[in-house]
Amino acid sequence: MARRQGEESALGLPRRGEFPALWVSEAASVVGDQLAKVAVALLVYDRTGSAGWSGAAYAATFLAPLIAGPLLAGLADRYPRRTLMVTCSTLQGLIIAAMAIPGMPLLVLLAGVMCVAVLQIPFKGAQGAAVLQILADYRIEHHGVASTDDARMALNSAGRARLMLVREVGQLAGLGGGAAVVLAIGTTWALVVDAATFVVAAVVLRLWLRARSASAPGTSTGFAVFGELGGQLWAFGRQVRADRLTRALVIIVALIGFTAAPDAVVVPLADELGAGRWAVGWLLAADCVGVIAGSRWLERQTGDRKRRLIVPLALVSMVPLALFWASLHSLAVVLALLIVSGVGATYYSPAVADLTERVDDGIAGTTNGLMSVLLRASQGLGALTAGILAEISSAVMAVAILGTTGVLLTGVCAVQWRRSNVLQPVRRPV
Repeated sequence: MARRQGEESALGLPRRGEFPALWVSEAASVVGDQLAKVAVALLVYDRTGSAGWSGAAYAATFLAPLIAGPLLAGLADRYPRRTLMVTCSTLQGLIIAAMAIPGMPLLVLLAGVMCVAVLQIPFKGAQGAAVLQILADYRIEHHGVASTDDARMALNSAGRARLMLVREVGQLAGLGGGAAVVLAIGTTWALVVDAATFVVAAVVLRLWLRARSASAPGTSTGFAVFGELGGQLWAFGRQVRADRLTRALVIIVALIGFTAAPDAVVVPLADELGAGRWAVGWLLAADCVGVIAGSRWLERQTGDRKRRLIVPLALVSMVPLALFWASLHSLAVVLALLIVSGVGATYYSPAVADLTERVDDGIAGTTNGLMSVLLRASQGLGALTAGILAEISSAVMAVAILGTTGVLLTGVCAVQWRRSNVLQPVRRPV
């Protein structure tokens, strides 16, 4: 059945019920995470006096999910999504509470950081699939949409844009006051607060989300479980190989890593611009401001329009970085470029939303978990490449080179995108 003309533009996200529980729990955990990042960095540095150990603690948040994440992503389909999210949040809270114990050995702290990061992958997989599931049920129950009508998925992308908005506001708040709060209350209490936010998130999800059965419940036990999880990865890979549009979506999601270049070289970038170290916070915040503005705008667009905007927004995220070579080493110009790039980076939200709609519900959680892994991998690679290029040339040129490369690759992807008929019906199984 065709999507009703003009209907979606009149819709808004639900203000009560299950969906608000998702973004409220997201807000709680993001606030705690910002405190924990500062607290762990200070705690490790105070214990060791080594920048290398501090860097290792930060790197653990990227490396651990890359190793264990792909296999654990399938848990979001094997188990009920509410149960998995509550379990992951509770475990994260318990781990961080243990990390807050004074005198905890350094290796235990690093192991805790890695475990919390790994648990985030199945959580994000379940959350991403739950957004579509919850908002589809809302459309069916409150707007009379048939369960076989593609219009049931009309709010999916807007829901993801709202979650992205919540995350970026939390990160911006963390940049503005995270360090000050940690210094005021101490690292131990900052970790206690972080643990509490995860517990709050778990309680909110448990009380307000409806119990739903698993989309692809497993039947195996013991080591055979890994075979089933591997089968879900294989199913996703099979769809990527078979469907050109799905493949194009995965590629364009991977390109998001180029936008991590400015953050990776932010300190030398501030020096090259002739600004003091105070400018580091401004440079980091500029991208967040852009993402917040872009997410708010994107939330109001219709589904078909969002789909058309994915590639243009991806280009908007890359072109300002390529223009760093013409920035005239002006802090004001660079801040403006970073804000515009942040607006474009919101393409990640509709791209993953569209991808979730196009895969079978039995691998929707797996897909979202894998996209979280891909996001971390691409950002880590982009940051590493930017650091190497900055050593060879300069921070400004490193960003410009990666931005130019991103523009070229996005252009190639745009050709594939156009050939794939981006507005073809989703025809996702119910």
